[in-house]
Amino acid sequence: MVTRRDFHKGMVALALASLSAPRAMANFGSNSSIVYLNRLTFGATRDSVAEFDRLGLDGWLENQLAMPERDKALEARLGAARLNISYDAGQAEDGTSWPAVDEMRPLKWLDAPASAVLPLMDWEKPLDYAERVRPADEVIAASFIRATHAQAQLREVMTQFWHNHFNVNALKDESTAVFFPAYDRLMRRHALGNFRALLGEVARAPSMLYYLNNASSRASPANENYARELLELHTLGAAHYMNDKYDNWHEVPGAEAGLAEGYIDQDVYEVARAFTGWTVGDGDWLDDGSNKPLTGEFFYAALWHDPYQKRILGVEFDANAAPMSDGNKVLDMLATHPATARFVTGKILRRLGLETPSAALRGHIAEVFAKAVADEDQIAQVVRAIVLSEEFARTPPAKLRTPFEFLIALLRANGAEVASPQGDLYWQLERAGWAQHQAHPPTGFSDKSADWANTRTLNAMVDYALYGYGDALEGVSYSDKFTAKTWGGFAKHWVTALQAPPEAAKAFLKIMEVDPSEALPTDDEGYLIWSANNAIALGALTPEFMFR
Repeated sequence: MVTRRDFHKGMVALALASLSAPRAMANFGSNSSIVYLNRLTFGATRDSVAEFDRLGLDGWLENQLAMPERDKALEARLGAARLNISYDAGQAEDGTSWPAVDEMRPLKWLDAPASAVLPLMDWEKPLDYAERVRPADEVIAASFIRATHAQAQLREVMTQFWHNHFNVNALKDESTAVFFPAYDRLMRRHALGNFRALLGEVARAPSMLYYLNNASSRASPANENYARELLELHTLGAAHYMNDKYDNWHEVPGAEAGLAEGYIDQDVYEVARAFTGWTVGDGDWLDDGSNKPLTGEFFYAALWHDPYQKRILGVEFDANAAPMSDGNKVLDMLATHPATARFVTGKILRRLGLETPSAALRGHIAEVFAKAVADEDQIAQVVRAIVLSEEFARTPPAKLRTPFEFLIALLRANGAEVASPQGDLYWQLERAGWAQHQAHPPTGFSDKSADWANTRTLNAMVDYALYGYGDALEGVSYSDKFTAKTWGGFAKHWVTALQAPPEAAKAFLKIMEVDPSEALPTDDEGYLIWSANNAIALGALTPEFMFR
């Protein structure tokens, strides 16, 4: 009988072989519903394939785009979820103490208003640090439940896309963590809405203000962190950073005509000045004899703002403008800039499975973005144009799933019930190089296949498959039962769930050294669980499942 160690080695070899020829998939693509679902959701399931086939592409897409950001079934799951919190007894500097805690708690912070989370930032209040960052922990746990079970899968895909685009490390410190549920809510609210509206809310979001240090930015000198990432990561893109070519603003193409094609460090400094005073009402010191209000929400500190004239992308900003006018004018310019249209839509194309779209499609989608710049459903229009394009339909699946996408696709395909994600689920992802909502650099996690095609990630993917089914992942259970009577039926059941080709079932039977007509054992559930994991691994580590 094959050993677990030998099987693991074989699965790694299979995964490596799958990476070498993602386009040589004879069967993947014959079922277009699976291809579309794997790109537009967190993984095709039996039920979602049936729904797609019933509605057709147009019907399914419009149904998804019309779904509200919340659904009752998902809210019920989140309401029933429990997440562990554990820490030792401790003592604050003033001598007050707290007891040890080890308990399962409901997710109470997901919809909490700013006034409710403010006490977690009160350092005079005796609290363990785990309590202070609990709101972020709850959003992280909820993201697994939502990705696995949300009916509005396309909205969830785009929500996670924007989280990565406007990356905030949720657990950077207690300030980002406390306000992270509010940050997650704005991503969900605008996931398929208007980019300028989303951009503006991100700029005023406490989590972002703390993460990129704009909460403390004031005139002379302004903090440049947010300004640089706003230009490089959120709007124009690094390709339009022209400091290596030009020393002065007037040399940048388009600048003297009224709008520069790209930006240089001078623009970064000026943008930073435009956002001085954009901070958080956290009660901290404001100026002599005064403090900021204690609201937990965005606060414009006029005393901190640099009011003098500015020049950004060749555009003149008058001195002493109305409150927040400088920052809002920057956001207006960037949201409508042609470079932003190309950069942002290029990332959306990549997320939806087109890593190397044609120049014609990239241009067309950027044009859709630009024409819809004032529309409430601008992002939805972009997604629709991508999905209904001929190029989207004929592009073969060659986009490697990220670790998070791979894990969630496995859970969905195998009928998992994700109730209280924690522990091993997080550990498995971290082994692959992914910590949900905790990317340290502002760039977020890479969405390029090449950056995940490495042995570290593949080893972790093998473990997802080999150890995932059963009770190995804390907080995850399975409704599927061993209804098959023979080894042949058993292999077909698991391989079919993963949309893998029939060859995977044949390989399983060969490796397990069993005859397809042989009856399954009925007295060893542990052996059947192990066998199911082996079958799942063989299906999951084929190109048909690894790529979308």
